[in-house]
Amino acid sequence: MDTVIRVFTTDDFDFALAQTTREGWDATADLFQLCLAHDPDGGFIAEADGRPIGLVTTIRYRATAWIGHLVVEPTCRRRGVGERLMTHALAHLAGQGIRTIRLEADPAGIRLYRRLGFVDEWESPRFHLTRPCAPRPGNVARMTQADLALVGPFDAEHFGDDRGRLLALLFQQANAAYWVRDGGQVRGYALVARRGGSQPGVRIGPWVAADREAAEVLLHAILRDWGRAPIVLGVPGVNGAALALLTGSGFEQRASCLRMVHGDRVAVGRPEHVYAISDGALG
Repeated sequence: MDTVIRVFTTDDFDFALAQTTREGWDATADLFQLCLAHDPDGGFIAEADGRPIGLVTTIRYRATAWIGHLVVEPTCRRRGVGERLMTHALAHLAGQGIRTIRLEADPAGIRLYRRLGFVDEWESPRFHLTRPCAPRPGNVARMTQADLALVGPFDAEHFGDDRGRLLALLFQQANAAYWVRDGGQVRGYALVARRGGSQPGVRIGPWVAADREAAEVLLHAILRDWGRAPIVLGVPGVNGAALALLTGSGFEQRASCLRMVHGDRVAVGRPEHVYAISDGALG
């Protein structure tokens, strides 16, 4: 099989959605559009005989990068296509000066990622809202585009890298954005977006808070406005406060991914203050 690697474009959305839907991922056309808007040359398609057979996407922040959506058509697996896509993506990011690359691995991909030099960081469980508790009132405000100037530095401190461009794109797609302040100081924020794909409903993320009190106030504002819809989110497993808050608020833990890192382990941030990642493909 003669395989070539080329750049991912909007013409590949139908292929990408067909593959991710089959895998049960909640990717949408909006998410792929966001990836291309952020990194126009950061996604790659594997082609054989002129037709797409595999996909990988990347997102590059100021000091680190993220790999997501590695998928190969089932009939073309076990032929090295996934490894070729990953190798191409890693070389692309290295050429951009990136020395730290992270991803959230499904169990099926862990062996390949370890072979390519990724090492484990922590488990990253997914949660689904099953029996919402009654929301309580709190001092939460709706964010505006202008508020991102204050939220960005707060997010960078806790995420570990400057992803201000991504936050601006996520804000444009979000259905709601909340934040908590103490005077002029940001204590936490959360974005909420309706999602389609194979898991229709609402996704929370990013959701970052300096303390559990701020996180709880944000969660209850979200439950007040969105608690009648299915809600999903992914959480760094090292955040014990998030795990306790979610299970005590009617969320049920489902499958986990494995956070892995390649290269220098820098820009770890403060994952104990991250209550929801933005997306498994974005960090």
